[in-house]
Amino acid sequence: MNRGKQFEQIIREDFGKAKNTSVIRLPDPVQGYLGYRNVCDFIVYHYPNQYFIECKTINRDSLPFSNITKNQWTGMLEMSKIDGVIAGVICWFIPRDTTLFIPIQLLERYKNEGRKSVSYKDPWAKRLLGRKKRLFFTYDMEQFFNQFKQ
Repeated sequence: MNRGKQFEQIIREDFGKAKNTSVIRLPDPVQGYLGYRNVCDFIVYHYPNQYFIECKTINRDSLPFSNITKNQWTGMLEMSKIDGVIAGVICWFIPRDTTLFIPIQLLERYKNEGRKSVSYKDPWAKRLLGRKKRLFFTYDMEQFFNQFKQ
């Protein structure tokens, strides 16, 4: 299993540890087999919000928008227009040991401004707090959810 898939598995497990949380892992279609393409990796429900989460790992200091497929971008953007739905990318910037949640609306704003990527230092992205083990982290998803209770 590659590092990206291991990261997805950890995120899924950590979401699953949060109280009163439902996590649905959408299966990865092989090369869009039979025209089926996922909008994201996970659909998570934690009252009062539903989250559409795409996981990415990157070995540099910024996430290029080209790493997000058109289907993911448009699908998550459309979902984010529904009240109570939060959609975006959880990205682990490996060289910086930093993991951020970047809402799709923020990515869309940056794209409209002419940007091509988002930095691990972005002040508007939401940092996931975690404890590093040997290589990977375990994340505090209760803290993640609390960032959206406003």
